[in-house]
Amino acid sequence: MIDFKVSKQEHQNDLAELVRLFEGATDECLALEVDYENTDKAFTVRLKSDKYDGFRKNFYFPFGANDELSRKRVEKRYLKIAIYRTLCFLTGVELPYGCLTGIRPTKLYSEIQNDRENYGKSAREVFLNDYGVSAEKVDLVERIVEIQRPLRNKSDKERDVFVFIPFCPTRCAYCSFVSLPLDRQKKLVEPYVECLIRELEQTRALIRRKRWKIRAVYVGGGTPTSIGADMLDRVLEHCHFKAKEFTVEAGRPDTIDKEIIEVLLKHGVTRISVNPQTFNAQTLERIGRRHKVGDTVNAYALAKGKLDINIDLIAMLPGESFDDFKFSVDTAVALAPENITVHTLYIKKGSALKLDGYDNTDCDTAAKMVDYAYKKLCAAGYAPYYMYRQKYTSGNLENVGYSKPGKECVYNIDIMEEDTSIIANGANGISKKFEADKNLITRCANYKEPLEYVKNIDLMLERQKEFWK
Repeated sequence: MIDFKVSKQEHQNDLAELVRLFEGATDECLALEVDYENTDKAFTVRLKSDKYDGFRKNFYFPFGANDELSRKRVEKRYLKIAIYRTLCFLTGVELPYGCLTGIRPTKLYSEIQNDRENYGKSAREVFLNDYGVSAEKVDLVERIVEIQRPLRNKSDKERDVFVFIPFCPTRCAYCSFVSLPLDRQKKLVEPYVECLIRELEQTRALIRRKRWKIRAVYVGGGTPTSIGADMLDRVLEHCHFKAKEFTVEAGRPDTIDKEIIEVLLKHGVTRISVNPQTFNAQTLERIGRRHKVGDTVNAYALAKGKLDINIDLIAMLPGESFDDFKFSVDTAVALAPENITVHTLYIKKGSALKLDGYDNTDCDTAAKMVDYAYKKLCAAGYAPYYMYRQKYTSGNLENVGYSKPGKECVYNIDIMEEDTSIIANGANGISKKFEADKNLITRCANYKEPLEYVKNIDLMLERQKEFWK
């Protein structure tokens, strides 16, 4: 437990998130007080703790900012550095990503690479020496940035299209997404599909009028294939945007059959996800997946050779040992899909695991699992090509997508690096407009809940029209 107090509220939430990471990695009980100010072009941070009698620590950073936004960003950066270094000293704990709390380490790394003049050193030096990121994680970030370089979007005329289908066979214990168990929401599926088609037709007209090119189409969920072949066929009929990459996140293997595969191929889908999360039968039952290991193998066989396949795995699922996770990784590698994504379990607010008080803070086991996956996959010819991080993740670790050469998913890169505009369709969809000359992202969100989306479809169509005008 760390009793954390900061003299000003401006950066409170971000700083508290950094302190929380230490609480998950140590049993220390201590108090930490932080005060800071700008004086004569210097930024001073003063820290006090009851860990040792009379403990005081002062940091002095050179400071200069051209505008208010820059001031806030630089202040927050220095405060995190000071707090991180102090807590490392007080607790003896070092975190794999140092004082970084953001979702997109690779995006930050690229930004520093492109702005070396302001930072005064290389991105690698900033990550290692300023932010305290471990050498192994800096190597991982650096490798991903290099792999992404030729794949990044270089045209302001290229966009992505996202389509959201928020239905699932059942709700998984770790899930807090806007996704509805299908058995309770069957009456909502058809009106939802009708509204989604209306939005997709507006998107089609917008793309034609603007003469945009579409890099990737991504149909996500939920489990899009859970609505059945006929309904899915109706949706995909309106997703023909001449994109080279067309992904449908099939997800649950128990929703994939021969008819579904035929519908996907009919509409030019190039890539699907078949997500077991684990190849251990007891774990599947424990997390509420309600499908069998054999369902994954059967669904995989139906799609193999016809579509590029991604398999998702999760480290630190309830009740799983290192050997259980190792078995899942080894099984996935033996199947040899084009992509394997390794997630580290994070406890989402509103999930059954959160409500049940599941403890995922065994940092050593989490690190061992993630490290094994990296070595096994790289040895099998896969390379990490995108990553992101989330709050409340086991071991303060990351989620990484691995790919065989030439099989990277550009949509995953675009959404994580935030350098491509995305036209989002469906409930909980958030369209993003990226202006490269200003390095600015503006957003337009649809209603989150599917029922509200259906009720307010006319309002959202008008809102999206104005947003893209």
